[in-house]
Amino acid sequence: MKKNFLFLVLFCAVFSEKVWAQTYGNQGILNDIIASDAKNPLLNIEPKITNRIVAETQFDDNYRTTSKRDEYKDLTGKIRFYTNLHLNKKLWLSSYLAVERLDNSATVHDGANRYFENTGAYFQELALNLNEEKYSLVAGKFNLNFGTAWRWDRGLWSYNIANDYKQTEKLGFSGVYRLGNAKNTGLYNFTFAAFTNDRKNLDNSVLVNRDSAHKSDGRPGDTRSLSSYNFGLNIDFDFGKQEKLSYNFSYLNLAVNSRASSVIPSKLADQKGLVAGMNYKYPWKENLAFDLLLEYVQMKNVGGNSEISERYLTGNVITKFYRNWNVLIGHTSKNQALTSQNLSEISFGYDFNKTKIFDRITLQTGVKHMIINDGITPQTRNAWGVMARYYKYF
Repeated sequence: MKKNFLFLVLFCAVFSEKVWAQTYGNQGILNDIIASDAKNPLLNIEPKITNRIVAETQFDDNYRTTSKRDEYKDLTGKIRFYTNLHLNKKLWLSSYLAVERLDNSATVHDGANRYFENTGAYFQELALNLNEEKYSLVAGKFNLNFGTAWRWDRGLWSYNIANDYKQTEKLGFSGVYRLGNAKNTGLYNFTFAAFTNDRKNLDNSVLVNRDSAHKSDGRPGDTRSLSSYNFGLNIDFDFGKQEKLSYNFSYLNLAVNSRASSVIPSKLADQKGLVAGMNYKYPWKENLAFDLLLEYVQMKNVGGNSEISERYLTGNVITKFYRNWNVLIGHTSKNQALTSQNLSEISFGYDFNKTKIFDRITLQTGVKHMIINDGITPQTRNAWGVMARYYKYF
């Protein structure tokens, strides 16, 4: 497996060819298709390989917490490597290689400082895509169209809690059907997916192990059949002059394997999820614009247990001024019956203009305040951090 993994990485690096830079939202193969124009020349070029790399490093100083063992400094690094191998004008192979920290369930934090620990690499997505004017189809390993608040390009931490419901590494089939026009009646993207979790075929990592949990644990979606499914609707309006409004709605059903699940049969049920969100971009003045995101998610039968449900609410606004500067203010919450998490962030950033060396460099710094209530003693965590992110398309 490791030899095949390294071969794919080398293949993508050696045979790449520079093309017009893509401006996708970095949400995943399926979400990139939704966000793109079906008539975009990028989707209709002759055989070529297009790549984009996003590399970042972030330093967090957890300077004041309720528990002293949570006061530590943390330095991490991430690399996201996206590749599109265009076979012809309508068919292409997409991949997303992630290099990041891969703590497994046996990792225990003892309060010591951490510097680039447990960093490993794996393919989060690898799929074959077919694109037509009205529809697109995806087959292979992909992430689902379930929410957008987990996007990592909004602040330093605002997406952390939303990552709990992000649906990644699914094996199966998915697609998008398009109706309308964003500048007239609105563009309606209907998405669907039938899948199973990838915990056996393409889930290996190199350098470190990803997860020490056994594949027989029976997590929701581990049925080894296409019995889990997802339906979504994304609506986009383009009012001109950079003013845009989008909505996203999605329903998720993760089937459980009753023969492998540790949940008692009387409480066993498919995990279900519902998401509703909106994103509004408004250029108020020549040098001042707002980018507002709101998203609500409800999860039922979490882990296949009918007695556990979760609710998430994310809201943040990015104020952009003089094109390069931005300020993000946001809050995210997660609630169960007796427990809750609340995270607030304010951060400041600057985007450097494109050069020959990079397409974009982002610098961000800010502070966060987090409250974790386990039903016994509330825990507070305060931190400040700084992040540098590098983008390059080739």
